[in-house]
Amino acid sequence: MPNVAPLSVDAGEKRGDLNPLQQRIVTLTISGYSGQEIAKRLRVSVRVAKRHLSRVCDKLHVSNPLELVPYALDYQLVKGD
Repeated sequence: MPNVAPLSVDAGEKRGDLNPLQQRIVTLTISGYSGQEIAKRLRVSVRVAKRHLSRVCDKLHVSNPLELVPYALDYQLVKGD
């Protein structure tokens, strides 16, 4: 599997860059929720939810949600229970 994190990325720095909404989107994504389910939980349209998810991916320099999941887990971007 290719390394999706640029070498210059500091995981602590990236974790700090995510606002609470973005952290929630990451949490929902790694929990397996679809774009439609994320939208329902956030009480926004599917289009808005996908836009938020896209911005998270851009901010973390990953291409798509499939790359976001292992990245978020590897760099512990969300807090466990």
